[in-house]
Amino acid sequence: MPRVFIGIDIDEAVRHKLVAAQEQLQATGAQLKLVEPPNIHVTMKFLGEVPEDKIGAVAEALRRAAAGRGQFDIGVKGIGVFPNLRYIRVVWAGVAEGRDEVIGLQQGIDRELGPLGFRPERDFVPHLTIARVKTAKQKERLAAFIKEMAGTEFGTTRAQAVELKQSTLTQKGPIYSTLARIELGL
Repeated sequence: MPRVFIGIDIDEAVRHKLVAAQEQLQATGAQLKLVEPPNIHVTMKFLGEVPEDKIGAVAEALRRAAAGRGQFDIGVKGIGVFPNLRYIRVVWAGVAEGRDEVIGLQQGIDRELGPLGFRPERDFVPHLTIARVKTAKQKERLAAFIKEMAGTEFGTTRAQAVELKQSTLTQKGPIYSTLARIELGL
């Protein structure tokens, strides 16, 4: 069964600035697993393992969720964490401009996927995961750096499509492939 998620891709200029932030994160000495640059995206929903025969229905649900929604700009700003600064598991860049559009699209995705048995997101936060924390090593330095980066602007990217992606886990990290791309504004 393919491991599947839904995301919005970003442009190279924003990706380049996020990679620079990843290098700074690494310099804190924290034990991190950085997200590979081509894999950085706006996370909309992680679906987990989905039976092959359900992929088409998921893509159709995405088409319905995207119907009538135009393209929009996403301003990437600030660094945050899940679940909190005392116990950091995930480091992410936030969505400032376009936040309402991302949330609206995500709610539409949840609504359309509900009948297929997928649970709605609780407390959805529009974000782009840039690193996962492996251990508590250098936690204080990492937390201080994240606070320092709170207002950093990473630029603006255009949301042109929502994508259904497969994540194939390998020794070197996940490899993403696009199963369906639904253009916005059509």
